[in-house]
Amino acid sequence: MASPLGSSMTSAKRQSALVVDDDPVTRIITRGLLNYFGFEVSTLNDGIEVVNMYEAGKGHFDLIITDMEMPVMNGIEATKKLRSLGVGCKIIGVSSCDDETSRRHFLEAGLDHLFYKPLNVTKLQSCLENN
Repeated sequence: MASPLGSSMTSAKRQSALVVDDDPVTRIITRGLLNYFGFEVSTLNDGIEVVNMYEAGKGHFDLIITDMEMPVMNGIEATKKLRSLGVGCKIIGVSSCDDETSRRHFLEAGLDHLFYKPLNVTKLQSCLENN
């Protein structure tokens, strides 16, 4: 039986997470939340950066958390591209957007979960426990 994401504090290898958000404060807060759950965390500023990383064969994460609104490539397009590249890890989307159509498109792009900002311990724990 596979262990849930975030339970790696007792395993030999720490699980890895990537935070993709153009806001530096959000990246810091999300990194802290993920550290709390035992993740080794990397960060990027835009969706195009994560797509380029995976296209270059350098993306290997257990979890990706991505913002919906970013300047060069938004989270919707980045998620679609990652899924088309065969990325199978859990992808969590976060957004401050209250437009239901945009949020639906984000989910349909291949997200496992979508949350309104700000992400917090309770929201993150709920999706880490539900693989």
